[in-house]
Amino acid sequence: MSIRFRKSMKLLPGVRLNFSKETVGLSFGVPGARYTMNSKGRRTVSTGIPGTGLYNVDTLNSGTRSSRGRSSAAANSQESDTWQAPPAPGLFARKPERELNEFLLDIYNSDHADDASSVIEKANALKAKYEDLKYPLDLISFLHGTTDEKWQDEATQWGASLWENREIAFSNKYVRKYFKGIKPGVTISTGITTNLHFNVQTLGFIWSEILQSQKKYEEAIAVLMLIPPDQMVAISLADIEISIGDFDGAIETTEDIEVFDDATAMMMVLRGVAFREKTMHEAAVECFKRALKQKMMPEALVHRALFERGVTYALMGKKAMGIKDLEKILVDNPDYPEVEKKLAELKK
Repeated sequence: MSIRFRKSMKLLPGVRLNFSKETVGLSFGVPGARYTMNSKGRRTVSTGIPGTGLYNVDTLNSGTRSSRGRSSAAANSQESDTWQAPPAPGLFARKPERELNEFLLDIYNSDHADDASSVIEKANALKAKYEDLKYPLDLISFLHGTTDEKWQDEATQWGASLWENREIAFSNKYVRKYFKGIKPGVTISTGITTNLHFNVQTLGFIWSEILQSQKKYEEAIAVLMLIPPDQMVAISLADIEISIGDFDGAIETTEDIEVFDDATAMMMVLRGVAFREKTMHEAAVECFKRALKQKMMPEALVHRALFERGVTYALMGKKAMGIKDLEKILVDNPDYPEVEKKLAELKK
């Protein structure tokens, strides 16, 4: 039994993200001239005459670096812990490092986990003592501040500053040592969540989501363009395109998809939403069906696909089928947003 992988996906005009079983790559250019690089270090330039089938490929670097494929199953944050205890400070560790370690063990103690205000208060007190702990503590304050509306304004300020100084922040020796065990789940789109350790990419996703919540979509896209391109970036871009009504853009971003994991299933769902918003209901339903064929998807993603398909069936006048999909969600999650409202509308 062969497994087919999605070959290519548009990120921006002239920029495509390419997948194979062993590598992820980017290609740039226009018809007749393209530059390609992949995760194994291979670099090529292709030139030719469009429409003739004649082309030439020059290999600039054959690539010798080994790589491991990233599993998009990591998108389901419910399957792993969001915290792993950091390594103990060395015998000759300085006092700031020892106190940072104690701080992390304290706030992430599962027996009495701190709320956002408590974490930020402790972080500020420690930062006042040790200037070289500024970036680790600001990153922690930002991370927890985003979970509490009380700290919304401060979190926005921290986010802007940290993103601007991201390279400095994540090159901090304490961040490099102790943040590998922190894995915040970031909802990229309803149904799909990242589960990376707290790094530049995770900061970028969080900051982009904050900007989207403030309807600063162009700024959010600019942030995503600075994150190493992958499936999660594509999902976030498609989600933004749908939010701003650029349904053709979302369809183009999610083109050439072959569903083989959670991330590609999510892209297929978004593709379906874009088709539905263009009143192409049959195409939308087909997208949702293909997404739902993916086995062992996280519950949240299954529910998202069922919800979008149920809404689409309702628009097609197929109320019974819409009700069936929506009621399937209630079996697992009676609090799923908008389901009760949609069911009430359909049962009138």
